[in-house]
Amino acid sequence: MPRILLTGATGLIGGAVLHRALEGGDDATWVCLVRCAGVEQGRQRIAARLSRFTDAFTAQRLARKVEVVPGDFTRADIDRDPRLDDCTHVLHLAADTSWWGDERVYRTNHDGTLALARRARAMPDLQRFLHVGTAMICGADADEFVAEDDYPAADARHMVAYTVSKAATETSLAEHFPDLPVVVARPSIVVGHASLGAGPSSSILWVLRAADALRMLPCAPESHVDVVPADWVAETLIGLLTKPTLAHDLYHLSAGARGRTTWAEVIAAFEAAEPSDGRRAFRQFDLVADRAVLRRRFAEVFGLDGSLKQAMLRAVRAYYAFCALDVTFANDRLLAEGFAPAPTLPAYLPVCLANGATIVEQFADDIEMFAVPPPAPEARAAGDALAASA
Repeated sequence: MPRILLTGATGLIGGAVLHRALEGGDDATWVCLVRCAGVEQGRQRIAARLSRFTDAFTAQRLARKVEVVPGDFTRADIDRDPRLDDCTHVLHLAADTSWWGDERVYRTNHDGTLALARRARAMPDLQRFLHVGTAMICGADADEFVAEDDYPAADARHMVAYTVSKAATETSLAEHFPDLPVVVARPSIVVGHASLGAGPSSSILWVLRAADALRMLPCAPESHVDVVPADWVAETLIGLLTKPTLAHDLYHLSAGARGRTTWAEVIAAFEAAEPSDGRRAFRQFDLVADRAVLRRRFAEVFGLDGSLKQAMLRAVRAYYAFCALDVTFANDRLLAEGFAPAPTLPAYLPVCLANGATIVEQFADDIEMFAVPPPAPEARAAGDALAASA
């Protein structure tokens, strides 16, 4: 009987994984390492995440099926809880997804994952350690088609701290833990849920909606975006985790060449779901040269009153940089293993739009990714001293 240690159970993909596994009635025991003061608090955090996928009563019922271990994956190497010893599989999803907190993000995602890997060495029956990274470790200068073995690369030009930390983690796992049965899964851009739409999370969906409202793109309509829904990612991760044998130790969870979407197709899907003038004309702009133009247009559409909308403008600029990449992630390995291809974004975009809040409200739900981290203790102390002497 599989005994699966899951980190990140209270996140989007972790919740989707648990909902899929527990509702499906699989025979595995799910052991969730959760930051909490006690088991019941941890169970309630899991139930709160599951309630985004189902009704509150069912969420509570499903949460009762998991085994909660209070703890922190970044300190797992000093966690002697015996419930971790008998785990046969590890699914490591937990991560700091902030775009701005360089040192904190690296410490959590890189150093923390290595701590979890050291703890995994004490699991005598471990069959697989599935580490979930991101296909975006390719950076800003990648070719149009990216194969798994192309990255991580030392010369990749990263745009955010998150992808720096994820690339370094893969390198360190390969270098320092060749004795562990590590498999790496790299999802591409995760947007929405194929049947629940924006219910589980509005993360990144608000960006597409904002671009549609602004009628501005930093790339040609013929360029591509590689998007997959959260439920497909969850189901595929469970398959990669439990499949007895795998041909590779690294997989893209992506739309690939056959499932990728052009921005023109995204625009057409918006027009079909929310008809306007039948044309939905977009202006192509340059992120650097037209910075002021984007700001003016943002102010026209959303306003710039208050810190929330100012943070949203910064986030739109950051995401637009990724939108302009025109990168597709090869998924031949995944399809060769027998996994189903992901639904295309235009196919499930209507359900995402049908149950969403306003664009600004959806951004507010996603704002933790863009919060500027507090200064380090020594910086705060220096600032306090300076203020005292003023």
